[in-house]
Amino acid sequence: FNDHAFMEPECAIAMPEGENGLLLYTGSQSVYDEQREISNMLKISPEQVHCQSKLVGGGFGGKEDMSVQHHAALMAWYLKKPVKVKFSRQESLLYHTKRHAMEMDFTTACDENGYLTAMKAVIIADTGAYASLGGPVLQRACTHAAGPYNYQNIDILGMSVYTNNVVGGAYRGFGVTQSCFATENNLNRLAEMVGISPWEIRYRNAIRPGQALPNGQIADPNCAMAQCLEAVKSVYESSPYAGIACAFKNSGTGVGLKDIGRCLLSVEDGKLHIRTSASCMGQGIATMCTQMVCQETGLDPTIMIHEYPDTVRTPNSGTSTASRQTVLTGEATRRAAEKLKLCLMEGKTIEDLEGKEFYGELSAVTDPMGSAKEFPVSHVSYSYGVQVVVLSDEGKLSHVEAAYDVGTPVNIQSAEGQIEGGIVMGLGFALTEDYPIKDGYPNVKLGTLGLMRATDTPTINVQLIQSKDEPLPYAFGAKGVGELCLIPTSPACAHAYYRFDGIFRKRLPLEQTVYRK
Repeated sequence: FNDHAFMEPECAIAMPEGENGLLLYTGSQSVYDEQREISNMLKISPEQVHCQSKLVGGGFGGKEDMSVQHHAALMAWYLKKPVKVKFSRQESLLYHTKRHAMEMDFTTACDENGYLTAMKAVIIADTGAYASLGGPVLQRACTHAAGPYNYQNIDILGMSVYTNNVVGGAYRGFGVTQSCFATENNLNRLAEMVGISPWEIRYRNAIRPGQALPNGQIADPNCAMAQCLEAVKSVYESSPYAGIACAFKNSGTGVGLKDIGRCLLSVEDGKLHIRTSASCMGQGIATMCTQMVCQETGLDPTIMIHEYPDTVRTPNSGTSTASRQTVLTGEATRRAAEKLKLCLMEGKTIEDLEGKEFYGELSAVTDPMGSAKEFPVSHVSYSYGVQVVVLSDEGKLSHVEAAYDVGTPVNIQSAEGQIEGGIVMGLGFALTEDYPIKDGYPNVKLGTLGLMRATDTPTINVQLIQSKDEPLPYAFGAKGVGELCLIPTSPACAHAYYRFDGIFRKRLPLEQTVYRK
């Protein structure tokens, strides 16, 4: 298990509002989910529950489930008084969900030239005492288990089991971090058996435009998986202790589920208000939406106000999860801005448009799991990435080279920051982090989680790789980056240490390293 270790512990303030309503201030990943759950709990209409989210001090999936919100709401509803409920750090560590512990058995096959032919896998996830999002996490672990490669003979069995352990739930990477570790390790063994380099086996099998991913979806024309590998080749080949790994990750919830981004632009007091319920946990939602409007209309960002998520003021843009907000809410914002631009092209000014509203929406249509289609559309898009982890002669982290195809980056600095932060999180997952349980009880404090320290962080170089082909039609060609960035880190670390000392490590965090004995 792993803990999210977000900086801000869970907190909520609830109070009566109006004659028969409730106002809830929260810091979560979806105000509309909370509105629905609290209204169901109190047996009142959703309209009676007014939820507002402030900026969230980190989430990484750990704030998808309610924690303190329903306690505050229940007490405020019956006491008719303002109530604040805030977890201490220790309470937070004990309460919110964790990354699932998984046991995996992977068999991967290739021909004599290193071309993949088949894979069979069994994945058993420990979801703890409650389901939380154990089912969807397992689903992602399975649908991504074969990696970003071109082969279709796949047999995967996934099981999520109840135990008396801590509850497993959403965590950045959503199950793919675990299954990717097994897949990428097996590729290294196959390359060794065939007699080619680990880089070469990945390059030969890398998914390319027009080919079918293992789940049947056709890779988009702008898929740049192979170009990502080309970008890191020289770094990989220049060090004897370099490890390599690839990954891909969906954007959007997909698999036939409702997946909608919404935005409402309104002109109020000479300012353009950007209204969306997309929760910002540090990923830069406000910057992204503002840039969408600026790019589409040419307006100055200083006249724009990005509002906090609010079930009264902002339309439902869905949960900030599944690397979806830039693609879906970003495109919804662009569509709303496109309508505004038509008015501006008629010669009207923002002042002329006082009181006007412009609405944009994107509903991503995908196919459900088990679709009978030959090439089902599982998700609206996929992002791809490659990491090379380099060790020093002493076995310490020296450098990480990362090449990512995230489509058109909306904000280069923000995208690079997401990737760098994700890599550091991935290094902790690979080398130092754990959530120890002794005799069925958590035995942990913040200081004993094994979080990667800044002094142990190596140099990181991020390359954003863009295909020269036509970009995706949404959000100026952007794709998700929030989760993908940490997925290949742990297998790249395992491979680097294998080249360093010849030990094939099958467990995380990796043992017998300078970071963990």
